[in-house]
Amino acid sequence: MRKFILLIVVGFCLLSDVHAQPVTPVNEELLPTEKILKVLSDSIIRGSTDIVRRAAVAEFNERMLDLLKKPASFSYPFDSIKALSKLRTSDNRTRIYTWFHQSRDDGTYRYFGLIQRFNPAKTEMRLIGLIEKKCDNDTIEMKELNSDSWMGAVYYDLIEKKVKSGYHYYLLGWIGHDRYTTRKVLEVLTFDRYDNVAFGAPVFIDEKSKKKWREVFEFTAEAVMLLRYEKKKKMFVFDHLSPASPSAKGQFRYYGPDFTYDGYRYKKGLWYYKSNLDMRN
Repeated sequence: MRKFILLIVVGFCLLSDVHAQPVTPVNEELLPTEKILKVLSDSIIRGSTDIVRRAAVAEFNERMLDLLKKPASFSYPFDSIKALSKLRTSDNRTRIYTWFHQSRDDGTYRYFGLIQRFNPAKTEMRLIGLIEKKCDNDTIEMKELNSDSWMGAVYYDLIEKKVKSGYHYYLLGWIGHDRYTTRKVLEVLTFDRYDNVAFGAPVFIDEKSKKKWREVFEFTAEAVMLLRYEKKKKMFVFDHLSPASPSAKGQFRYYGPDFTYDGYRYKKGLWYYKSNLDMRN
């Protein structure tokens, strides 16, 4: 997906509540494209060859880009496209779309993302493309990224935290890595005064009292890992991952949940690592 940032003039009607919005004459014009995207999405996931999958994702990307340039798309549900992740901030200014393509031949993944960012003062909508960039595993947790160096993930939850500079948007993401391992990520999304995107912030204090910009977990593709935000506990909680045997230490294809839980608890602007959580209540 090519680099781009688009500004689109829109009306204040975009600030209205759009959850469970009925189809109107305004968004009926988007229905034909949604139907095409649904077919393409199915081909991306279930295509019988890599040629079919690559062609489908290329067309899907172009159609999504064209569709999200239209102001009406900001309030459109896209409910039929199950492989498309859609998250929205509570102030209804930001909408985040992510999706992926997996190679049938070698099992590797590619990730794609778009962000719609509405500026009520200027009645403009900014469309920001996220460009995946493969990062060194040893340093990925220690750096800030941007829209041109995105880690790549399918985000499934968004949690907001008010800070002095505005908001931190915490994104929980799934990352199919290859046939052997899966990853999950606890990411931080921020916008500056010009609505430029940044991923990562030095707000996580790990078990060694070291600051991290994000938390990345890697484990066997055969396992399922818990990573979620617990509102009652006001914590991010997750499975503790351990190798199947001491000799497999550092070989993440042999890592999985060990039936204990860790987490991050917020205090004075930072998230502090907590181990051996009691998850019974």
